[in-house]
Amino acid sequence: MKYNKEQQIEIAKYAINNNYGYKETGTKYDISYQQVAAWVRKYESSKTVAKKPARVSEDSSKASTLDILSRRDPVLEQQLEDVKRRLGLID
Repeated sequence: MKYNKEQQIEIAKYAINNNYGYKETGTKYDISYQQVAAWVRKYESSKTVAKKPARVSEDSSKASTLDILSRRDPVLEQQLEDVKRRLGLID
């Protein structure tokens, strides 16, 4: 049996809503679990593509990267301080 796009989406949603039960979904709709899995992947990738944010300009992404790299990690700061203390570099 051939399924149209709307039916494929319905089947993919059914599988997702049933904990990705590809085999059970395939049995219910009389198709292979591989086909169900393929439709789920296709459905999920189409949702991801639709939700992608607008492209960020290069300057703002550089600023974001610099902001991230300039952040201080308190755990690493404490570890560094402990090592310096053990080496006798600080009291």
